[in-house]
Amino acid sequence: MTLINNFNPDTSEVLLENNDERIRDDRQVVFHLVRDLVQAQFDRGDEELTKRLWQDVVDRNIDLDRVINLMYTCSFHEDDYEMTKVDESYQKTGLVGCINDELFTNFSEN
Repeated sequence: MTLINNFNPDTSEVLLENNDERIRDDRQVVFHLVRDLVQAQFDRGDEELTKRLWQDVVDRNIDLDRVINLMYTCSFHEDDYEMTKVDESYQKTGLVGCINDELFTNFSEN
């Protein structure tokens, strides 16, 4: 008896699924760090914990502007839907990064 594997996945679909999973996992890590930072920095005023959390953000090579945007733009940090909307908007526009790049370019030209 011979078995024939008729399964031929479209590699682009597999890559998209893997990419979506990675983005979702990455987003959850970022959201968790943002929530911890908000609690440590704003709610508790714990300077030492805040420093450690910011160091964790840097160590993980997470976009600092992204974290700051989530911290200050979201009203309800426990709301995944709101956090996702704000994060997707930031990811699409990259507005903060563009402003910083423009400022750096203008500064370095003078």
